[in-house]
Amino acid sequence: MFRKKIFFFYAVTLIAALVTLLAINGGVVHGITRFYQRSMTPSADDRSQQVQEIMADWQDNSGDWERLDRRLKRLDYDLVVSLGDRVIYSGLDRFQSDLYQRVMRGASWPESGTLTVQNEGLLLVGRRVGPFAAVAMPRPDLPKVLGSQRPQAEGVMLSMLVSGVAAIGIIVVLSLAFARYQMKQLMAPVQALTQAARRVEGGDLSTPVGYGGSDEFAAVCAAFDQMQRHLLDEREKTAAYQRARTDLVAGISHDLRTPLTSVKGYLKGMKDGVANTPEKRQQYLEIAYRKSCDMERLLQRLFYFSKLETGEMPIFPTDTDLGDFIAAFARETGEELAAAGGRVELHRAPGPHRVRADQEQLLRVLTNLKENALRYGGIDPPVLTLTVWRQRDRECIRFADHGGGVPEDQLPHLFEQFWRGDQSRSSRGGEGSGLGLYIVRHIIQAHGGDVRAENDGGLVFTIALPCPEPDATTGGEANE
Repeated sequence: MFRKKIFFFYAVTLIAALVTLLAINGGVVHGITRFYQRSMTPSADDRSQQVQEIMADWQDNSGDWERLDRRLKRLDYDLVVSLGDRVIYSGLDRFQSDLYQRVMRGASWPESGTLTVQNEGLLLVGRRVGPFAAVAMPRPDLPKVLGSQRPQAEGVMLSMLVSGVAAIGIIVVLSLAFARYQMKQLMAPVQALTQAARRVEGGDLSTPVGYGGSDEFAAVCAAFDQMQRHLLDEREKTAAYQRARTDLVAGISHDLRTPLTSVKGYLKGMKDGVANTPEKRQQYLEIAYRKSCDMERLLQRLFYFSKLETGEMPIFPTDTDLGDFIAAFARETGEELAAAGGRVELHRAPGPHRVRADQEQLLRVLTNLKENALRYGGIDPPVLTLTVWRQRDRECIRFADHGGGVPEDQLPHLFEQFWRGDQSRSSRGGEGSGLGLYIVRHIIQAHGGDVRAENDGGLVFTIALPCPEPDATTGGEANE
């Protein structure tokens, strides 16, 4: 579009310059020619007839040319007398003399009678009087060009020169006007972008560029608007992130203070002799130890999160049979829950379930899901169901807690960092950093998989991990 505009601008400027030059010079030449034509002495009029009669009747060769000149001047004619090539009398001015020299070069006059010669708009009447040649020349009514009367050819040339200079001036003015208009058109998007950049510098990311053109700059302005929207989104995310970090600090302070207060209280009870029996001291020590483990688990999760944020969490995948790995986890977790009357149910589709996974990180995923279920599931005794099956090129894990689930409006936010549902503070102990499920998603995505949550007789997490190589066989989904 801009290339077309620039080409159009120069084409219009060139055409306008040529048209202006031709129009001005053509008008000047036409006007000068018409003026000279109107100023030409007719080939025969009353004055020329009288001049011819005076010249024909003049017989005095005494040399009284002044008297003849006076008679001719009454008819606006002037006399010039020459002897051979030498002028012996002249009533002509300088312009007439120059014109006479050009017109009469090589002319000859009759011995008797008169001869009229018309040249350059002049009607000259001449005859010979003895050895002299007497010529009556009219006073030319010619325009003054540059302060002096000039013949038609010279007047036209000088007029064209002057008009050409004037035309050049007009062309320059038109070119400047066109250039100013074109620059205004070209600079409009640049100015719009400049103003938008200043608004962005001032912190205004919501006002668009506002350029409504359809040229190359339209795409640039659209990209600038998109950049502003992206920056605005990022600023809002950063603000939300900062608020979440602030809330996290406050939450962590609360979560650490509760078990720390318990530990201090039980230790102080032992110090002050409140636990005065071996059984009570053992009970106090177990409670203090459990609360210390809660604090360690919370601090470990924060440490792990910091490694995620700094990108220092390496993934070392190895060939793993997902079915065996989940079976081992279910067995250990079942032994842990058995003390509280809980259990773990395992459903495993036949065949191998090969994946490439970092077993330490995958164990962290399952542990976080287990802790989330035990803390927020709301069922006593706890019952967990784990299912492993193959679905096309993915190995899948289904982790169900058979609890009360979560409100549907909270499902999209479960994997956000620092997010806590309303139930988190009402859970046992109140501990909840809002990081557990965020870490789960981060680890699964780092393995090239995905995880989703839904309510289906409790809160259910479905994890899908890519298979290391294509397999023609497809494992059937196990029924729970």
